[in-house]
Amino acid sequence: MKMRMTCLALLLCLLLTACGGKEPDSRGQISLLEEASGLDEEAVLLTVDGREVPAWRYLYWLAWTCGQMRERYETSGTALDWGAPASGGTLAQYVKDQALADTVLYAVVENLAKEAGYTPSEEDGTEAVLPDMGLNEEQMAQLEAVGQMYGWLYDRYCVGESSLTPTREELEAYEKAGGFLTLDRILVPAGEDREAARQRASEVFSCLNGAEDQGTKFSALAAEGADQLGPRTLSPDSGELDGELLDAARELQEGQCSGILESQEGFSILRRLETDPEALREPYFDDRLLALAEAAEVTTAPAYDGLDPEAFDYAWKQARTKR
Repeated sequence: MKMRMTCLALLLCLLLTACGGKEPDSRGQISLLEEASGLDEEAVLLTVDGREVPAWRYLYWLAWTCGQMRERYETSGTALDWGAPASGGTLAQYVKDQALADTVLYAVVENLAKEAGYTPSEEDGTEAVLPDMGLNEEQMAQLEAVGQMYGWLYDRYCVGESSLTPTREELEAYEKAGGFLTLDRILVPAGEDREAARQRASEVFSCLNGAEDQGTKFSALAAEGADQLGPRTLSPDSGELDGELLDAARELQEGQCSGILESQEGFSILRRLETDPEALREPYFDDRLLALAEAAEVTTAPAYDGLDPEAFDYAWKQARTKR
């Protein structure tokens, strides 16, 4: 079963970094999901590599994903059309697939933790709060516990006690296959006076070219500039830099500096650095989880096929308005 994994890392990050909405209350809000879907919340809606997943888990992610899609369209001032073409079919099908992918990822993390012998400890307490989509406290705690499992798995991974821990050769292969780039940048923001910024960038470039040790000078000028992130390793789809800047960076040799590159943000000078495969351990871990989720054996109940995201989203909003 092939599923898209567009926002899964973001969702897991949301859980682990204590981002999200308000605390659930004790007014029986779980009936929101039941009322909107017409399903028994505890009925098994799917299995993931043999793990039975109750309906409320999938419905939680479906409500969250529908809400994110609505917000995106409202922000853009565009009317939401659930029948509009999207990856995999219609927008409604895309949302349904995304919610399934999120549900599967969480189940895969639980399966991995169980196989590795995870047991909760008193130090596993978390203050993380997931967005309030109508779960009761016990159900919220179950989802938040997946974040604790993820952290435990990652800790074991980092010290080499995990089946996911890569060899140096695997990291090097991952680097090449992933098209990673390690860059440092001097940035002169365009600000309100683009021509003045252009002149400042020319002065900086001249100063850099006149330096005896260009690498050391570049680091000093970068530290003084507007880009305070310092050297960073980027994947092709990171979105952190303008696509044209990344294209220019790919043309550089390790240790080489670019010319002045203009973008909407301002004027950049890039320096390509050697990528240390060890710096890729964290993204490698997340990509391995995503790959396992994508390859998981997923079986859905007939009730899943009957779920209509548009009807569910409308019913969920109506039910919540009544509370």
